[in-house]
Amino acid sequence: MPLALGVDAVNLLHDRRGIGRYVRAVLSSWIAGHRDRVTITLLVPHLFPAFVRDRLQAEAGGAVAVARRSQAAALGLDAVWYPWNGMTWLAPLRRIATVHDVWPFVEPAADERRRHNEQYPFRATAREATLIIADSAFTKGEIERRLSPVAAPIAVVHLGTAYPPAFAGIAPAVLDGAQRYVLFVGEAEERKNLTALIAAMGVLPPGVARGTALVLAGKCAPSVRERALAAGVDARLEGEVSDARLAALYRGAAAFVFPSRYEGFGLPVLEAMAFGTPVIASNAASIPEAGGDAAAYFAPTDVDALATLLSRVLTEESFADDLRRRGLRRASTMTWERCADATLLAIESAIT
Repeated sequence: MPLALGVDAVNLLHDRRGIGRYVRAVLSSWIAGHRDRVTITLLVPHLFPAFVRDRLQAEAGGAVAVARRSQAAALGLDAVWYPWNGMTWLAPLRRIATVHDVWPFVEPAADERRRHNEQYPFRATAREATLIIADSAFTKGEIERRLSPVAAPIAVVHLGTAYPPAFAGIAPAVLDGAQRYVLFVGEAEERKNLTALIAAMGVLPPGVARGTALVLAGKCAPSVRERALAAGVDARLEGEVSDARLAALYRGAAAFVFPSRYEGFGLPVLEAMAFGTPVIASNAASIPEAGGDAAAYFAPTDVDALATLLSRVLTEESFADDLRRRGLRRASTMTWERCADATLLAIESAIT
């Protein structure tokens, strides 16, 4: 008998971040290749789930059942999977939760109510889950350290990427007035460390800096561009982009830089590698688990080291080519199919 799994689908229609891509990729892989092992019911808070059924099925990648989450106990499910970074509600069944990071405990909100709301899904997970799935060994350690006591076992399942990627044949992005560009993908939070990236771009040798732009894809306040311009950096803010535009940006980038100080995994690192883009990344937190031996690493506080690596990638073709080859090889082994299979295996092992 296949495993009957409910899935908390509350964010499936609108989450376009890395977590949303993770959930869609895992669901579509299960639907396409593992119907003999798992049947899926998407659980939503909507009063009339039929009104959103077609849209949810399109996001999940195939025909699956859709139901109100308040009916979970009556559906004959074996367990409920919460993939969105903890549990915001508790089904009266065995509960599996994916924890991507525990950032609300690293830098807690000053406001007490906000702090409680941000931390509750993690505290509930530590207390109530049958199994916790962590994106990385780093995140597992953070869960054990910051959420103690943790009642459930923790399984580490690294995220993946599409390989070959969607839109693999798309034309590379070209920027007006720039010969080449360095790319960052992500929301411009303080922990993403864009200050260091802008500073490094600002101290590149004149011959390297000339004609080189910085492209920021993701939510980003205009003040970031102003800071970059003040440092002499030609910054282009793309905002939140479509999958096709993101693919074009990856394909056209001379280098991808991921300078973050704290990540639960670092999905854009793998995505860039899948497009053959040379990757320069911080050696902080979980990021080396994502990049393996295929990225050039620097300490997140070392602006000079980042500038040196940027100069090398932009001027030394052999260095850039080596990173491209390593990245493609890394991406080919870190696929969403591998992630989905390992996730399903962990869930099966926990409840059978």
